[in-house]
Amino acid sequence: ARQAADAAAQASPIDVRHLMACLARVMPADAVVLEEAVTSAASLASLVAATDPRSFYGLASGGLGFAMPGAIGIALAQPDRPVVAVVGDGSSLYSIQALWTAAHLELPITYVIVNNRSYRIIKDRLVALRGSDRFVGMDITHPTVDFVALATGFGVEAVRVADPRELQSVLQASIASRRPRLVEVVVSAA
Repeated sequence: ARQAADAAAQASPIDVRHLMACLARVMPADAVVLEEAVTSAASLASLVAATDPRSFYGLASGGLGFAMPGAIGIALAQPDRPVVAVVGDGSSLYSIQALWTAAHLELPITYVIVNNRSYRIIKDRLVALRGSDRFVGMDITHPTVDFVALATGFGVEAVRVADPRELQSVLQASIASRRPRLVEVVVSAA
């Protein structure tokens, strides 16, 4: 998995394997990971290790939208640990207002928005289960969502990363801040 991620390190837009490899490199040993980036989950699981039974949380039921507020619950339950919530752009839109609570409570959460500009998992399932590639209302474009502006509006510092060379240092600084931060990562739509 690491070799494949390293081979994709210079891809632009950013390859999700490179994103997860960078995250694995900068993740503190005491960090808690919350995953709701369904189309990136395999890369995350293959590159980011869970260190104890309370260090990794993910989707169990198939519903979308739990990670943004779920990260707040985890940060409140484990206040001495940084939380890294890896959330798909589509999933984040179900409960983006949770950013205000993270800012209000000054919680050590880094939200990593994996922005492929679509509800990609729904597209994948439509193709797999229905044999159709007629995607109606599944692209998050025209206009694109400005996650940095949204986060800033809710009181959370934010940055957009589109250059794979900047990714690791931005993730490291955001997690090390132990403050609510959002890192929007523009990844390949494919």
